[in-house]
Amino acid sequence: MEGFWKLCREESLLPPRGGKVLAAVSGGVDSVCLLSLLLEAGEQYGFTVEAAHFDHHIRETSRRDCAFVENWCQSHGVPLHIGGADIPALAAAEGRGLEETARNYRYAFLRETAEKCCAQRIATAHNAEDNGETILLHLLRGSGLNGLGGIAPRRGNLVRPLLTTSRKEIEAYNASHGIPHVEDETNRDTAYTRNFLRHEVFPLLETRWSNAAETLGRSAATLRADNAYLEGQAAALTAQAAAVPGGYAIPVATLINAPLPLSNRALQQLAAKAAPEVVLTASQRSQILQLCRSGRPSGFVPLPGGLTARRNYDRLELTVETDEPFLPVPLSVPGVTDTPRWRVTCTLEPCPEGKFNQPHSFYLQPGDYTLRPRQSGDAITLPARSRKTVKKLLIDSKVPQGERDFLPVFLSRERVAALCSFGADCAFLPQPGEEALHIVTERR
Repeated sequence: MEGFWKLCREESLLPPRGGKVLAAVSGGVDSVCLLSLLLEAGEQYGFTVEAAHFDHHIRETSRRDCAFVENWCQSHGVPLHIGGADIPALAAAEGRGLEETARNYRYAFLRETAEKCCAQRIATAHNAEDNGETILLHLLRGSGLNGLGGIAPRRGNLVRPLLTTSRKEIEAYNASHGIPHVEDETNRDTAYTRNFLRHEVFPLLETRWSNAAETLGRSAATLRADNAYLEGQAAALTAQAAAVPGGYAIPVATLINAPLPLSNRALQQLAAKAAPEVVLTASQRSQILQLCRSGRPSGFVPLPGGLTARRNYDRLELTVETDEPFLPVPLSVPGVTDTPRWRVTCTLEPCPEGKFNQPHSFYLQPGDYTLRPRQSGDAITLPARSRKTVKKLLIDSKVPQGERDFLPVFLSRERVAALCSFGADCAFLPQPGEEALHIVTERR
């Protein structure tokens, strides 16, 4: 098993001395081989091994697999963690495929278990053929470099020590060491795409190219290195982004002046920062860049996970926006009044001399006020300005379209008394020295 030891050394896959690795063990030929090798490595390098088994409840024989793993671990003194979920029911409820749902819940279980048992590594038994199948699958789906890089030997604390080891080598190792396993009968069902590649496509390829899996693996390693370089270059673009409520904003020029491979990656990096679970499709990235290149000063592209890409004049914002209704709310006097995106603090104090009517700190005559969103017909007269509708004022001031309906209007006796980010109407300004309401507004 030279490939196992070589990969572990080159990629630092094993935990430090005194550490722990959690091995994912299904009971199949690959996973029991991995567990056996890790136990051997643990004795040699001074770390401990625990196992984790997840029952997907897809097959009637899944309980048999669990019992096999329990017996194997017990006979070898390996602590075992067992989890499970009704994957068919969850897939139906979530509208996802069985394979995707199984993978999501299995990895969530592994991460939670590793955290509970303080394991520095989570090891899975993906082998060279698994990697080759993944590369072909991504190629046929039209993936970019990220997908064509296949399975990485290590992502964070997740490691794949058998990734350069062939299935034949694994089977030979198990046979020579008398290591038993159980066979998942669904592995032969070519209705599953991966099984079709494994049992129909790959054997055909290997009649012409006997080392097809190894060659694909080497190509994937090269593509991963290329992709890592481009990701680093794209990170220099995203470093120009500024944090805004709910996400990040970046100059439109930064994206449209960059080479397409970098702007595409920068968009994904920003999306992941704003909404970590969101992965943008090629089509979505294209729509966002079209919005940036268009002559329109505003517009938006809805994205998964509540994320929105919004063009606001010379910048693009990727934010998770609230859909909370902004209902009218009385101003607390004194006190704090919150709206979905703004916090309004009101105190009673004398009106000062000088320029006291500022956009986010102004004074109002004492009275009862209500905060509500703008409405058609709203108008305001600011000091030294002519009377203007709130709509025109916001457009002329280039307030982003997505912010306009969340900007609190201060209402008194059905008249607009003030507008957040602009100040008070002349008719509601107190005289210096008079007791007044000091209003301070801040973005939440």
